[in-house]
Amino acid sequence: MGSQSGQGSTCGRAALVLKKVRIMNFKAIAIAAAAAAAATSVQAADLPADIAPVDYVRINDAYGAGFFVLPGTETAIKIGGRVRVEARFTDLLDDEDYSREDNNHNFRSRANLRIDTRTQSELGLIRTYMDFQYTSNSDSRDSAGVKLDKGYVQIGGFTFGLATSAFDLWTGELASNLFDRHLADDTVWQASYTHALGNGLTIAASIEDNADREQGVFVGTDDLNKAGNTLPSFVAKVLLNQGWGYAGLSGAVTKVDTSVGRDSSEVGYAVAGAVGFNLDMIAPGDVINFQAAYADGAMAYVGAEGDVADAVLDADGDIETNKAWSVAGGYMHNWTSELSSGVEASYLDVEAGAGDADFNQVVVAGTLEYRPVSGLLFSAGAGWKQDDVDGASKEDAGVLNFRVQRSF
Repeated sequence: MGSQSGQGSTCGRAALVLKKVRIMNFKAIAIAAAAAAAATSVQAADLPADIAPVDYVRINDAYGAGFFVLPGTETAIKIGGRVRVEARFTDLLDDEDYSREDNNHNFRSRANLRIDTRTQSELGLIRTYMDFQYTSNSDSRDSAGVKLDKGYVQIGGFTFGLATSAFDLWTGELASNLFDRHLADDTVWQASYTHALGNGLTIAASIEDNADREQGVFVGTDDLNKAGNTLPSFVAKVLLNQGWGYAGLSGAVTKVDTSVGRDSSEVGYAVAGAVGFNLDMIAPGDVINFQAAYADGAMAYVGAEGDVADAVLDADGDIETNKAWSVAGGYMHNWTSELSSGVEASYLDVEAGAGDADFNQVVVAGTLEYRPVSGLLFSAGAGWKQDDVDGASKEDAGVLNFRVQRSF
């Protein structure tokens, strides 16, 4: 009995101790929970009531590869460009010594930074495009600098700013800097409108500044006289793009004027037609192009640039416009997905007014182009040109060009 009584007393004390331990553990847990709640309240008080969501950069491929959406806007933007380095060897057919001012070779580096933005709006697609270009030549470093090669705003079908002329059709395929073929390829200030009629057919009308295309008037001296611009040029184009290729017609009307000895100005004009065919049946990406143009008082539109005057001033003080026509063609062939070659040729014939000389010009150029990876180009090109001044002289010239270019 005594033993049982001792055991009961011991069990009672053990139960009492266990109860106290449980009470202490509960108090400790309660205190810890209260402390945690207090700390959480303090931290929560330090934070703003509403946390702004993170706005991540979004990819937008609706306008092509490389576009992303600017955070906080609905504007898609693409940043790209290229760096081009080349060596050019000219006057290869001349047998003479050269002075320091008459180098027969030239090294050039050119960098382009291009920014393209697109925004959908109630007015349609709003696009801005900027192409900044920096060029440095080994024989004219003082003239190196940054220029805006293109810069325009497009709202729906309207284009305002510095952009490719609406007159231009085929502008050539070759990747090397050789003799200019007789093709219209100019960037001009303009206000233009392009309308899609459907099935690949578009029409365009443009008002364009003529400062860069004005060749001047021959006034009986070695210099060409240019009057200040008083009217822009008016340009129109019809273009058809199909799976087989394209076809286009364009025309321009401009003013011909001089600042000396003239009684009145004249109207100049030009028309051009081009067609191109995709020759995927020969090799994927193969193309062949043809173009013809005629100009009366607007020599630049047929690729007759340089010292070729738009008109001459006769003995009576009247302006007599020069007339010219040109034809050009080219074929680009892809031997593999990395290696391609191309050849282009053109012919120009100029009928000059009284006091100036008729002449014709032939240009042939070809390139070999290698693209081992996307965006990287190695090219080598050669060109030949012949100037034939009617009844006076015939002169040949040759050029070689080597280029490395990285586009991104």
